[in-house]
Amino acid sequence: MRYVKQFVTEKSPKASVLRWIVLSVTIAVTILSLTLPAFAQTKYVITDGDNIIVCMSTSNDPMVVIEEAGLELGAEDTYTTRTNGSVSEIYINRIQMITVQNGSETLVIGSSGGTVRELLGSLELPCEGGVALSCDPDALTYDGMTVTMTYIDHDILKYEEVLPHDTKVYEDNSLEPGTELILSEGADGLIRCSAKITYENGVEVSRTVLTEEVVKKPVDTIILRGVDRSVKEQEHSGREDYQQSHTSELNSLGTSSVVPGTNLKYSQVLDFQATAYYCEPNAWNTTYTGTEARVGAIAVDPNFIPLGTKMYIVSADGQYVYGYCVAEDTGGAIKGKIVDLYFNTYDECIQFGRRDVKIYILE
Repeated sequence: MRYVKQFVTEKSPKASVLRWIVLSVTIAVTILSLTLPAFAQTKYVITDGDNIIVCMSTSNDPMVVIEEAGLELGAEDTYTTRTNGSVSEIYINRIQMITVQNGSETLVIGSSGGTVRELLGSLELPCEGGVALSCDPDALTYDGMTVTMTYIDHDILKYEEVLPHDTKVYEDNSLEPGTELILSEGADGLIRCSAKITYENGVEVSRTVLTEEVVKKPVDTIILRGVDRSVKEQEHSGREDYQQSHTSELNSLGTSSVVPGTNLKYSQVLDFQATAYYCEPNAWNTTYTGTEARVGAIAVDPNFIPLGTKMYIVSADGQYVYGYCVAEDTGGAIKGKIVDLYFNTYDECIQFGRRDVKIYILE
């Protein structure tokens, strides 16, 4: 009789638990390895002009990161990225609307940034050489910026101007009230000039006179005007003192005396000597009293004939008539009983020379 020995193997509770633990750990590690990349986050630094934002994101798409940071991009805005170690950097380039005032032309330009020089270069516009900018050409542009370009030009202009003549009116109580007698017709003078002209955008903004040349001097109009005889003409200051100190030198001919050949009344007549002078061409000369040197404005010694005295002068022999004149000037060589008569030319002075004259002191 054969005996068969059966062996029955029974599972150990401890071994079963261990097996389940190993299996669970394996499954967990597998799941974690599969899901970990999905939860990894990257640090981002977003630069938006002066605004800098630091954020974390699991996305690798810059647009998603920008939206997660609460920023919006316009239709023409752009961005650039750069990795700096473990940090990703995003630079947003906003479109800038810049106004360029090019002379009289206005341009509105969209720019992504840079300098004013670069902006004008892109438009093929100059920033130097006869152009003045409202800002530094190397300044950075910004949204809403206005750049004004002023074109500056210079020119030398030659031109002529009229020197207007004066009209001098003297009261004369020998004339009927309200009537006038023109002793000499006036004439305008002429001056030739050159000037530096500065233009901005074709418009003259300044003018600097470089030279002035008097081509023709103005000649004053001399008019005698009748006044009411009941109104006594005031004598020039100092006249009375002169009359008292030189009574012996005056030939009183009466208050009703009239200069021969005229209707001008005079109160005294003086026997003097007269010389002649004139001014060099293109010279600008004024008398001692500030008036323009001219025919009819003569030089006197104020100690003998007060400045402002109105006179009528003829040569002692009656061959030459200088006519109506006023004491307006003085001279270093004019001392005592001598007057210096103004003439327009050197030849006239030579012809007149030095001669005795009668001076009628007009009322």
